Amino acid sequence: MRIAAIVSLLLLSTVGWMVPERVEARSLSARLDGLFGKGGIRLRPDDNPLFPPHEAHFSADSLETLGLLAQQLAPSAADFPALSTTPGFTFRYNSQIQAFERSSGTLGPVYVERPQTLGRGKLDFGVSYLSADFKELEGKSLDKQRFRLGHGNCCEGNQAFEEDTIDIAFKTFEVRSHVVSFFATYGLTDDWDVNILLPVVITAMKLEARATIDNSGSARQFPGSGGIHFFDNNRRITDDRSQDDDKVGVGDLQIRTKYHLFEAGGFNMGAGLSLRLPTGDEDNFQGLGDFTLSPLLALSYEIGPVDFHTNGGFQLNFDDSDRNRVRYAGGVTVRLLEEVALLVDVIGSSGLKSDRVSRTVTESITIGERGNFDEVLQDRIVSKSFRTDIVDLNVGFKATPFGVNRSVVAFATVFVPLNNDGLRADFIPAVGVEVGF
Repeated sequence: MRIAAIVSLLLLSTVGWMVPERVEARSLSARLDGLFGKGGIRLRPDDNPLFPPHEAHFSADSLETLGLLAQQLAPSAADFPALSTTPGFTFRYNSQIQAFERSSGTLGPVYVERPQTLGRGKLDFGVSYLSADFKELEGKSLDKQRFRLGHGNCCEGNQAFEEDTIDIAFKTFEVRSHVVSFFATYGLTDDWDVNILLPVVITAMKLEARATIDNSGSARQFPGSGGIHFFDNNRRITDDRSQDDDKVGVGDLQIRTKYHLFEAGGFNMGAGLSLRLPTGDEDNFQGLGDFTLSPLLALSYEIGPVDFHTNGGFQLNFDDSDRNRVRYAGGVTVRLLEEVALLVDVIGSSGLKSDRVSRTVTESITIGERGNFDEVLQDRIVSKSFRTDIVDLNVGFKATPFGVNRSVVAFATVFVPLNNDGLRADFIPAVGVEVGF
């Protein structure tokens, strides 16, 4: 218990040290949302008496949904599968010989919860690292995002210049996450474990986009003018914008517990509960931004060097029920050698219903005579609904580099997406090490 108390104190101290002070800095979400202005692009046409007096306000649902896109990225970029609470070595106390003995013949999975527990008085802690370079959103390349902005209805009558548009094309759209997770498990009894997991997340975003004005409408209405909408007095019709920033912070803290229900003939059953606290910054794609509670049921069957395992449960979101999800996983661990195991797992989660994100957008309509403009503001709500099924294949190896008599386990795995929903990387490598006492 003294060791457990020391580890708990160190973890709490680490949390306090890693939580950044509040500073006035734009989040990654705000940088994406405001790349071309939250309300769209405003241009003042040439001061020509032939042109109708107005302020050109270009906007569109597609541009305004940059803000919605930022809201959609947050849960996808921060919702990585959590490491199993059960380490490679599990033990049970044998009262007849008054010693601990191994309760499982395999090293078990890395990211799939299994029923076995660590063992009374046993302590295990470790660290893992994974890197995700996100490439696609809903099956579409991030670098190929395109938006078209339409001219606002500023003036009376049918005005051809209101048909002018601005096209926005991303040349670079990069979102990367590096996640270092610290975790510890303690066996309260032979059948009951408690676990804490704290990730530290480095998130980087790089944006490069070009806006291009199409003056076809105004050029048709005013022949010989070449159009009336430009970015500056040099009649520039293109404008390049960019953002490049990274953020470091803690992710969502998870406090978990699991109970081993029973064992019979190689078959095991366990139940667990996970509380996820919103310690990560959602606006920097480092946390969900919500409190969640996830109960689960885990099953496994071990025969010789092979361990089959599966689990399923629900993620209940206390802040937004539209984000409730069902989680499921299953696979096999094969002991290739005494010190090496092959892991093959399928890990997934599915939204129970569509998650609706929305924002209020203020539009302006400018009317009046030259030099005497009136601006009329009106609000409208832009929303988007989406539901995702995130399914990945996780393949890798687990090994005891110092032999099975030393409680040190290392692993290396890779996630490969099996579908296109949500924000996805081509692959996500992960490595880690755990030490038991």
